[in-house]
Amino acid sequence: MKRRLLIHLGFPAITILGKILPERFSNKFEQWKIDFNNRLIKSKIVKKPKSILLLLAHCLQLEECSHRLTKDVFNCAGCGKCNIADLVKISEKFGIIAKVAAGGRLAKRLVKELRPDLILAVACERELTEGISAVYPYKVIGVTNSRPCGPCVNTLVDVKKIERVLQDVLEKTIP
Repeated sequence: MKRRLLIHLGFPAITILGKILPERFSNKFEQWKIDFNNRLIKSKIVKKPKSILLLLAHCLQLEECSHRLTKDVFNCAGCGKCNIADLVKISEKFGIIAKVAAGGRLAKRLVKELRPDLILAVACERELTEGISAVYPYKVIGVTNSRPCGPCVNTLVDVKKIERVLQDVLEKTIP
C-alpha cells in the first residue's frame, strides 16, 4: 500500500514540485524518492528473486565507443574506459541479465519482455523516478549515476555499490 501511494501520489507531487524548484533541489527530491522506494522494495524481498535485470542507461557507455550495446551488452570490448565491462562481469558473477536501454520506452519494453522478479536500474534521478513509476508493479531498486561530463554523456556508476546491492538482496534471501 505504501509503495502504491508513493508511486501514484508521492512521485507525481514531488515531480511537480521539483519542476518548480531549481535543478539542485529537484535532484534532491528525486533522490529522496529513489531512496524511499529502495527501502520499501528491500523490505518486501523475502525470497531469492528467480530473475534479476540489471538495467543500464546508455549514457554509461563512453560516447566515442563504436560498439553497439543496446542490442547486446556483451558486445562490449572490455577496454575499461567506462563502467560497462565491470557491470558485465558483475552480471556474469551473479548470473543476472544485463541490458542497456537507450531510453525509457526501450527500458519499459525490456521489462515487459523479460518480466524479471527484480530490476536493478542505473540512471540519473529523473530517469529512475520516471522508470520506477512506468514499470509499476515491478520491483525496482534504483542506483543513481554520476555525471562528470554533464547529463546524458559519459556517466559513471559506483560498481562496488551495484555489487553490494546484489549481495544484500541475495544474502538476505538465501535460507
